[in-house]
Amino acid sequence: MSEKELLKALEDDTRRECAVMLENAQKEAESIIKTATKEQERFNRERVKKAVADMEIKRIRMLANAKLHANEVELKERQLAVNRVLEIVSNRFKELRMAKEYPKILEGLLKEALAGWKDRMSSDKESVVMVSKQDMPLLRTSELLNFRTSAFNCEVVADETGNVSTGVVIMSKDRRHKVVNTLDSRLQKARPKLVSIIDKMLFK
Repeated sequence: MSEKELLKALEDDTRRECAVMLENAQKEAESIIKTATKEQERFNRERVKKAVADMEIKRIRMLANAKLHANEVELKERQLAVNRVLEIVSNRFKELRMAKEYPKILEGLLKEALAGWKDRMSSDKESVVMVSKQDMPLLRTSELLNFRTSAFNCEVVADETGNVSTGVVIMSKDRRHKVVNTLDSRLQKARPKLVSIIDKMLFK
């Protein structure tokens, strides 16, 4: 083979090798681009998926907060309504003084208070039976005077503070011991049960 032919053969081999290298490089580049495109698409899908999930979480939280707020508002309104009913009942207690059966009611409250005092304190313990000014005249009636026996060393006085509603309060002279038996105190004791009953009547 002549020198010219040898050079021509080397040139041809070089061209073929370059062509193969370019082809391989192109294929590798296409593969890299394809992989990168898929990775970007996957990343975009994950971002969208995460964004959708975040939006759903926010929606659920907003809905839960809205429901919680609505429940709080409803509960507050129900409590106000129940309190209003109890307030009306308390005001009606004051009107009982005008009823002809009120002396009997006061008599019953006094009986219960004296019985409770007797169970807690000795009979020789000096005590005070306190009633409202409006109820003092009723203590002069024979029905109630019968309860002021010598078994109870007590003094009957009128409440000057206006804190004693319909009913009686018995306390020791030193005010360390007390039995409260008024219609309002009984209402407060029964309040938990009454709240449930009134709530069911108004809202069920």
